[in-house]
Amino acid sequence: MALLLKKKGFPKEGELVVATVKETFKHGAVVTLDEYEGLEAFVHISEVSLKWVRNISDYLRVGHKTVLKVIRSDPEKMQVDASLRRVSKKEQAEKMMEWSRRVKVSKMLEAVMKETGTTLEVVVSGLIEPALERGREVHELLEEVASGEELPSWVRLPKDFAEKLVERARRELKRPTYVVKAVVKMTSRYGGVGRLRRAAEEGMAVADGQVRITLIGSPRYLIRVEAYDKEKAEALLSEVIGRMRSVLSGPGDELKVLEGPGGERG
Repeated sequence: MALLLKKKGFPKEGELVVATVKETFKHGAVVTLDEYEGLEAFVHISEVSLKWVRNISDYLRVGHKTVLKVIRSDPEKMQVDASLRRVSKKEQAEKMMEWSRRVKVSKMLEAVMKETGTTLEVVVSGLIEPALERGREVHELLEEVASGEELPSWVRLPKDFAEKLVERARRELKRPTYVVKAVVKMTSRYGGVGRLRRAAEEGMAVADGQVRITLIGSPRYLIRVEAYDKEKAEALLSEVIGRMRSVLSGPGDELKVLEGPGGERG
């Protein structure tokens, strides 16, 4: 299922790419770009590490995959220069995680195609191309299905294929949920309970179903936010508190964070 793992066109400068090390030399390395079929890139030794590199193989070993950042891209000459040292540990981890998710969904689609006798052309025209036209990644779409959502109406797949795909997605793709919590103090001297209720409603409206605000004991409230990863959950929590503060902004109003944010896997 190369279409899920390969991108069309040419990599852009600044783009993070998954690469497999092909050869190493004294002054650099040649890698193949896994997402751009047949395309190679060069990593100069000065772009391997901020430290002095004695042996490039200590950083880039032949046959191993890594994440690089494109620093020069020339489609006319079919030349790409890439950097390892400009990729942070966080970017490395996130890109490899995304790649692993795409590989897993590709294998799942292949299994369902084989099980149902569905052709590649049907899957491409009914799922992959419509998703790309809407700026959607197929693996993200199926992860949403795994979390309980239905396939969008614009997906046009044979009934037996769609049913088995949904079944497999919900069995194999469900991702752990990251939960962040915070305890806040909310008071409104003049707006009363009505304003506090509006503040809570505004906070929960940030992400329907992912935010819960419950009374612990007046004036303390628990905010609980769910998301697929820590960064997203913490960003949502920050937005929730900001929205609530926009309601509690009058004389005699107060919103103070007493505890948190604290996170845990759901």
